[in-house]
Amino acid sequence: METRREFLRRTTVFGCAAPMLLRAAGSNAADEVGVQDRDAADRALDLAEWSYFWVGVEQAHLARGTVVNGKQMYVEYWIPAQARHPYAMVLVHGGGGQGTDWMGTPDGRPGWLTCLLQAGFRVYVVDRPGHGRSPFHPDLDGPFPPQAAVLEAISGQFTPPTAARPATGPYRKLHNQWPGTGEVGAPELDQLVACQGGSYATAGGPGPAGGTPGGRGGPSGALGTPSGALTPPPVDGGLSTGAETAHMVWRQRGAMLLDKIGPAIIMTHSAGGPFGWLVAEARPNLVKGIVCIEGGGAPFGGQNIWGLSTIPVAYDPPVAAPSEIKTRDVTSSEPGVQPYRLQEEPARKLKNLQGIPMVIVTAEASFASPGNPGAIDFLRQAGCKAEELRLVDHGIHGNGHMMMVEKNNRQVLQPIIDWIQKNVPAPAGRAPRTPNVARKTESTAMNLADQGYFWVGTEHKPMPYGTIISGQMYVQYLVPAHVRHQYPVVLVHGGTGQMLHYMGSGDGLAGWAHYYVQEGYRVYLVDRPGQGRAPYHPDALGPIGPQPTYAAAVADFKRATLGPHRQWPGTGEIGDPLIDRFMASQNAAPQDQAWTRSDRRSCRRIRQAGRSAGSSRMSGRTW
Repeated sequence: METRREFLRRTTVFGCAAPMLLRAAGSNAADEVGVQDRDAADRALDLAEWSYFWVGVEQAHLARGTVVNGKQMYVEYWIPAQARHPYAMVLVHGGGGQGTDWMGTPDGRPGWLTCLLQAGFRVYVVDRPGHGRSPFHPDLDGPFPPQAAVLEAISGQFTPPTAARPATGPYRKLHNQWPGTGEVGAPELDQLVACQGGSYATAGGPGPAGGTPGGRGGPSGALGTPSGALTPPPVDGGLSTGAETAHMVWRQRGAMLLDKIGPAIIMTHSAGGPFGWLVAEARPNLVKGIVCIEGGGAPFGGQNIWGLSTIPVAYDPPVAAPSEIKTRDVTSSEPGVQPYRLQEEPARKLKNLQGIPMVIVTAEASFASPGNPGAIDFLRQAGCKAEELRLVDHGIHGNGHMMMVEKNNRQVLQPIIDWIQKNVPAPAGRAPRTPNVARKTESTAMNLADQGYFWVGTEHKPMPYGTIISGQMYVQYLVPAHVRHQYPVVLVHGGTGQMLHYMGSGDGLAGWAHYYVQEGYRVYLVDRPGQGRAPYHPDALGPIGPQPTYAAAVADFKRATLGPHRQWPGTGEIGDPLIDRFMASQNAAPQDQAWTRSDRRSCRRIRQAGRSAGSSRMSGRTW
């Protein structure tokens, strides 16, 4: 019987790719040789494993059929061939972002994901429920935010001050590490805002602590969300009504993740900041360290009614309600530090966070500058091991809130790695985990010259509240260390899916993307507009279709389990774990099929971005 790998070797397969994409992604050596030189050592990766999985895949029974309930969390992971650290690194994005925040930069350089892999960490990148690859649907997650991400709101806030948004205070004017101008119309701003989307929150529940629903934890309205008072969170996280708040779901899914992968260090950003201590509350023995990049909010500020949490945490002595925690106001003498609140003495201790090293990192020129001493004082008062890491104290200047994508992002990461080495030591006799390849018939290992992502078709659409991005298409690329074929392969998914169709069934099982790279092809995997990592908002792409049901999919899988040549490894019925994984990735299709537009500008952008991604490498071979 012909295997999948043999089939690929004898055919030329491009998924559903349109001819214009093939022309755009393909190019000749004369055009590409000599384009922008890259430092190969900064990009090369030798991977033992690249795959993904889902945690918290549960069913919801709607009138029109059974669907996944919208609380699933996507996790993409990379394991280096030489893992040198005993604990994995879990990366959690900010409020309106997704895992791409860690995977690259708006100007096409490697992100912290690559840096950490090269440093020998196993890395797990999360898309929190309702963000990125974790689909959001109003039937399950409540209504979409009333406004999409606005270019004018990001420009001058996450990028350097502009004429339209001048610097306020002593810190923002120092921002000089952004890789571009940050002005509306600048390509690097388009690349940043193209990632912005999801806003998971149970109907009636709270948005991210310290920020606004759909935002990143910055000032109110930072991502175009209207400012105003937020609904007070339920004191029990929504458990009594069966409508868990976003933070309750984060805690549950984060605990499931660590149950699966084992002990880890959690690194969070911005409005994703609470994720670290929320999960540590549930799995204190599995969280070995927490790195919070400008996140978490202020103690007892905004919706943080339990301290640095919107949901119940274990205090010693215990409390039944946050009103039992008596607090006092503290005014700092440091310029730029807002007043904050601490417990009255004697202070209760955070029972489950004792002994877990924590650090809050702050840049020199962010809206969060100069730092968050209130959160540190609260944690220390509650018996925790916590400290601040201010980049300026390490001679690192000019960074803003999105420090992980700025020009000096490698320099920024180094003191964080140094802190981890000092404060999260390996236990005696514990060796780094190695991939379990024995259970797999085919490897997901890849030796890469480069990997990353970019966006094409970032069209500007004026709205009454500002300019939004519409119709963007996500492209993730893999360049093998030894390219053996002239033309790349572009893989485009089916109707309600995403590019995971080509990454295998997950949990380390290989897919076509792996096979092509292992055969020496450059690979470009696409998420069509409004699907997968390409954010959907009704203002950008019109109404959305119904959430895909199990009944619409299982018949095809069931057919593949019948007869002498059965190919589906599961039962093909509802309850099959492999079908659960498939259904977790299904997106409702947007009405506006932007990917079908014959947009030559998008073709040119694919070609240009492909070139800058190192698509010309042929390992010294002549074509």
